[in-house]
Amino acid sequence: MLVTIYTETNLRGPAKRSGAGMWLVEYIRKDGTPETRQGMLYAEESTENAMTLELINEALSILTKKCSVLVVTRCEHVLNTTRNYWLEQWEKRDWLKSNGKPVANREQWEQIYEYMQIHEVLFDNGENSYRNVMMAEIEKRLKEEL
Repeated sequence: MLVTIYTETNLRGPAKRSGAGMWLVEYIRKDGTPETRQGMLYAEESTENAMTLELINEALSILTKKCSVLVVTRCEHVLNTTRNYWLEQWEKRDWLKSNGKPVANREQWEQIYEYMQIHEVLFDNGENSYRNVMMAEIEKRLKEEL
């Protein structure tokens, strides 16, 4: 089964601040109809990278069977990490970067790596048809939190 995970967050860049993010899991049922599940996270203090990793992990956690997963995100750090196979290198070095320093957001990366041992997970960037709805929900949640 092919599952697509979409993530959106209002956080951009490495600065820590309050923000929200949303994940949406989409798959096609045997009868051909699309099925979706979604969730939202709010953080008093987070970064784009940390929020995106949390969103991906939460979305992956609902999968109950081994499947092929496409994660669509706009987070460049996540995309670069997966495209350059840094996860595999970090795991071999006990989650240290090539300069010997600890990997930021280690726990989230370790969890994603564990899910990648179960599922075939690929990452891609790009716009998606859910983006506007997801961002509107994020903005609505942020107004409720204030």
